[in-house]
Amino acid sequence: MTIRKLIISAISICICLGTALLLEWKTTPSPTKKAIHVEAFRYGTHPYIIRANRGDHLILTLSTHDTGHSFFLQDYRIDAKISPASEYLEVRDPFSIEDPPQRMKEVHLIAGLKGFWGKLVSLSRWRCHVYCGPMHGFEQGDLIVRPNWLFSGSLGLLAAILLVGLLRAFQSDAESVNKSGAFVHLNTRNGFLDKLLKWRPLQFVFSLPFLAGLVVVIMAGMLGTKVGGRNVAIMFTWVVCMSIQTMLLVPLGGRAWCAICPLPVLGEYLQRGAATQVRVSVQRPGRNRFFGLGLHWPKSLRNRWLQFFLFMVLGTFSASLAGQPRWTAITLFIVVVVAIGMALVWELRSFCRYVCPVAAYISTFSLNARLSVRKRHREVCHKCKDRSCLRGNSNGWACPYGLCVAGITRNADCGMCTECFKSCPFDNVSLQWRKGPWKERFESDGEAFQAIALMVMAAVYSLTVHSPWPGIRDMVNVVDKTDWGQFSLYAAVLWMLALGVLPLLFWLFTSLGLTLSRQTGVTTGIAFKQTMPAILPLGIAMWAVFFVDTLMSNFTFVLMTLSDPFGWGWDLLGTAGMPWIQVWPSGVPWIQSGFLLLGVGLCLSGGYQRWLRISGDWDRALLGFLPAVCVYVAITAGMLTYVTNF
Repeated sequence: MTIRKLIISAISICICLGTALLLEWKTTPSPTKKAIHVEAFRYGTHPYIIRANRGDHLILTLSTHDTGHSFFLQDYRIDAKISPASEYLEVRDPFSIEDPPQRMKEVHLIAGLKGFWGKLVSLSRWRCHVYCGPMHGFEQGDLIVRPNWLFSGSLGLLAAILLVGLLRAFQSDAESVNKSGAFVHLNTRNGFLDKLLKWRPLQFVFSLPFLAGLVVVIMAGMLGTKVGGRNVAIMFTWVVCMSIQTMLLVPLGGRAWCAICPLPVLGEYLQRGAATQVRVSVQRPGRNRFFGLGLHWPKSLRNRWLQFFLFMVLGTFSASLAGQPRWTAITLFIVVVVAIGMALVWELRSFCRYVCPVAAYISTFSLNARLSVRKRHREVCHKCKDRSCLRGNSNGWACPYGLCVAGITRNADCGMCTECFKSCPFDNVSLQWRKGPWKERFESDGEAFQAIALMVMAAVYSLTVHSPWPGIRDMVNVVDKTDWGQFSLYAAVLWMLALGVLPLLFWLFTSLGLTLSRQTGVTTGIAFKQTMPAILPLGIAMWAVFFVDTLMSNFTFVLMTLSDPFGWGWDLLGTAGMPWIQVWPSGVPWIQSGFLLLGVGLCLSGGYQRWLRISGDWDRALLGFLPAVCVYVAITAGMLTYVTNF
């Protein structure tokens, strides 16, 4: 980027951001004194949002109409225990738990934190720190203080992204967009990495700790405490693993998790009759020998719809699963049993390819990942007749995913098991790091529908689990509310939005874009598959919004459960008795806003480039992309408003 472009971009950002911040400052009222009564119940409070101006003197009275609760507002160092049997509160400083509690009828605080960072904090979340039922972990509310610099600033930056993108579009051309991205061949540069990838026990060694963890998780879920925050089944499955996948493994490594995933490995060991060594068939020299029937998976099911359907089912019940350790353990046990059964009936990793619900999530977003397995030289693969990477040999097993390295063009298909590195006789397999953007399209309309549906699921997860609105949580709570009528309505709306309304909206807007850009020779279906991968950065950013809150609010519980995984009073690591403290709660909305702005920036950049490849000139590309831009911006603005102002 030239100096001139940098200066223009900087001026555009300053104008948009400065205007938004100035409006927020000018419209914020002066501080006053406010008396507010907060009533706690399972699982929420009323009111669930308190809005104040910086400097307001807030007088809070607290009560409960069912069981004991607490008003845990960490940013303001308040942990007030509420009892139905007393009008007095027991108030502690959560950072000084050794001090005796103070008995008082009301809590006084000044809205707005002290210090430079305190002046930037506008959203503080209170939670309940007294177990009151299986959905206790979702009980929360928000104190929002104006001027809300994060809310106004993030919307100003969203406008700046649009303006800077428009200015840069004037200077782009189809020739520059069509240039292929550069790759770094990691195992060519690093000899140790190359030897590691060819090491026979590699996958076994790396997957073994996760297999042991899976066993502990299932046992803890079945035999341990029913309190989700003190059971490793909940903390490890829904907090640690999913957070690491969403914020690290999938964006960078694609399907790298599949190489160490413990769910299918027992079935694979039985199918191969070995854990590390390679077995060769006597009847077919040079080919691998497997146990089981080895049936081909039905052609009618050789797509991702079955696994995505299962993902939607699990996602619909996710709030209940995350609140019940036993339900989580039973679900994982069923998945392992199914994977073992399929390994003995169908060939290779049919479970991972066509059934695994986790793969529906990982494979979709892996298209944008940086790490990939590819061939080094096309001509070498062209001369190869044995196709050992596909069929296997005495050095490596046949590809569990039924792939030939010469034909791998998408991260979505390869599980990165590293068998091809071992079986290739010509050392022609490369572990690559991508520098530029991918230019692949979805292979089917179904893949595009799934990407849209996953983005919807991310938004719904945040609303049902992390929002302050108790009514939404009551709809998804079938653990102890058991209102199947409300839950059925929620499920119907979710599935209709994810698989009907929003995909149809994008389809119609793609058609409108072709009309506006006067594009001929390209059907709506082709344009839909070519342009919809642009949604992936925004989709994974919305999942990161959900999991960053999940991880940072529960990290102390993770440390507790590592010391006492079953909730039986153990203290293996000396962390079981530590007090619950959230990790930088005031910074969570800032991190979430950063994810969203980065995601929409990459989304708009990638979408425009894809339309530019279709149309060939910038003005028609802008017209074609304009309808989709309206949807992307509206979704991002809504999520920014949610994470910063609700």
